[in-house]
Amino acid sequence: MGSVRVLALRDLGRLPIDREWIEVRRGDEVSLPLWLALELSRRGFVELREGGLRDTELHRYQLLERGSKGGKLAEVREDVYLAAGLALGKLYREGSGESLVKADRMKSILANLLEMRLGKLVNAVISVGDKQPSEITSVLEEMLLFKLLRRALEVWKSSVVGYAELWPR
Repeated sequence: MGSVRVLALRDLGRLPIDREWIEVRRGDEVSLPLWLALELSRRGFVELREGGLRDTELHRYQLLERGSKGGKLAEVREDVYLAAGLALGKLYREGSGESLVKADRMKSILANLLEMRLGKLVNAVISVGDKQPSEITSVLEEMLLFKLLRRALEVWKSSVVGYAELWPR
């Protein structure tokens, strides 16, 4: 899942950055793996400098998805949902009228994007046969959902076919 720029709010000591250990001091701006940046941010050790996405980028993904033909999912960045969540959180925390309007617009665009992608994902589960989730999407959350939906459909089909076995031949 990529990395994100952060500002260290206190001395952090040695951290793994790009396959090496680097001393991070208060005031340093460095790139950290996203999972580590989020955890350190949650604890108040760093401030995220980037990682979200702008409303224009999200809107572009919505348009790409709408225009994507043949039931295929449009290419989006693999951390689109997390990035959108970070951007929304930042806008809501800003709390100004303008940022709240922008956040509401982004939330609406995100909801529409989710609906379109979910519909295509469900269709893919039904129609793609033995394809792997990574052949359908690069978004981790969607890969997991694909696997869950596929398994749910397999169980459902098995139980329906099992009804036939209840009747004597």
